[in-house]
Amino acid sequence: MEIKSQPEITPGEFTRPHAVDSTVLVAYGTAQIVISRGCFYAIGFLASMILARGLGPANYGVYGLVMSVLLWIEQTSRSTIAQAVVILIPRENQNRIALQRTAVFLNALLYIFLFVFLWISAPLLSELFNLDGGAHLFRLAALDLPFFGMYVVYRGLLQGHQDFLSISIAEVLYSVIKLVGVLFLVVLWFSIPAALIVNILASIAAMLFLLSRISWGTFLPTYTFIRPLIRLALPLGVYMIIHQGLGNLDLWCVNALTPGKDAIGVGLYVAARTVAFVPSFIFIGVSDAILPSLSRAIGEDNGVLSQQHIQGAVRFLWMTALPITLLFQLTGSELMTFLYSPAYGEGSNYLSVLVWAALLWAFVALFASILTARGETYLCAAVLFLLIPVSVSFNTFLIPAYKIVGAAYSSVFTALIGTTVLGFLVYQRFGPFIKLHTVLKTLFAALLMGAMASQFQPTGILLAISYLGYLAVYGLVLIALGEVRQDDLCFLVAPRV
Repeated sequence: MEIKSQPEITPGEFTRPHAVDSTVLVAYGTAQIVISRGCFYAIGFLASMILARGLGPANYGVYGLVMSVLLWIEQTSRSTIAQAVVILIPRENQNRIALQRTAVFLNALLYIFLFVFLWISAPLLSELFNLDGGAHLFRLAALDLPFFGMYVVYRGLLQGHQDFLSISIAEVLYSVIKLVGVLFLVVLWFSIPAALIVNILASIAAMLFLLSRISWGTFLPTYTFIRPLIRLALPLGVYMIIHQGLGNLDLWCVNALTPGKDAIGVGLYVAARTVAFVPSFIFIGVSDAILPSLSRAIGEDNGVLSQQHIQGAVRFLWMTALPITLLFQLTGSELMTFLYSPAYGEGSNYLSVLVWAALLWAFVALFASILTARGETYLCAAVLFLLIPVSVSFNTFLIPAYKIVGAAYSSVFTALIGTTVLGFLVYQRFGPFIKLHTVLKTLFAALLMGAMASQFQPTGILLAISYLGYLAVYGLVLIALGEVRQDDLCFLVAPRV
């Protein structure tokens, strides 16, 4: 069925193909988001490579610490009002326009508060991270918050109406602007402040594009929707504060517990983390695709459809992220040298461990998204809150004992516990979320691919080409085993019965 492109729309006047089955919509949405995120992170990672090479390990470590705080704030706040409206839009049939305008208003207040908070706390953060001139850097980074806030709330409106194409274009635009800005830095002004300014310009560009998809209208809130939005946003915010904090705890502990404050080692760790988390960040886009449909299925008390969405999402994440994780683990040294420079080659010691932490954190995010759609966000927050002392204990013991790589081990162990507990909760509520034959066949194909990769490890551009060959072998094995069929190639997450 032809899906018409959307003309200029006002909040609440989105069009969607009602006749299309929701499972198919999830498949198309997942395909669009995963492809766009692949482009987003590929282009964005190219920008990070240029920054890392130009700044050097020590300055890149400083940049990474500043950005880790900014991203912690941004990723936490984007999962409050903006995420709440994603859940509520499919359930609201009376006055979506009022709901969406209220969400824009509340989100604006939130990001104004966060901007002021980061601006005021910049000197304290600079002292905490032992960064000379860090207050100036944190305040410069804070300027991104108002623009990013507008971007995420309109992204949430479009996601709630499953306009994944507009979201995909915005994400690609964001990464392209960032890359172009970094290329200008090579010629004009290569520094940490300049890199932070480029980040602000990218947010502005993505924000302006999404604004073009929705007319401005009025931002006046409707009291009726304030309480439901806050009631959903509050547990989401609590959960994301803990989740993002746990995700960054290893990096912050490295900076705090490393003897002699090894600036170069911290820079290598930041670079390794950047590489390790790229695959999981791309493929976790499946959570964005299933959340509206899963929320609707749960609201309609359709257990069969809910389980189909969940099985499709878990299967997709497992089958796509596992082989890339294994390749990164086996070719870490060659990959770090190729992407950055020989100066970053030792970062492979961290990369080989961090890739597994990244895979596990992706499943934590997916399982938490599933429970969130069911209204159990506080439960997710409680599980992860209990993991904070566990993670601190791991880091406190492992970093002095094994130095910086101890932080990577700590991240793996913490994520493994989180994945196990949240996965068990999902199983209790929805039943099996992946079939045993899928797990076994995928493992067999991945191990066969890994055996080949361990024997032939080219360098330079041949390494990237070899990845395509290894992944092709992986896919062909799955096809031969009957795990991947024609419907999988057409609809990426549609589960097989």
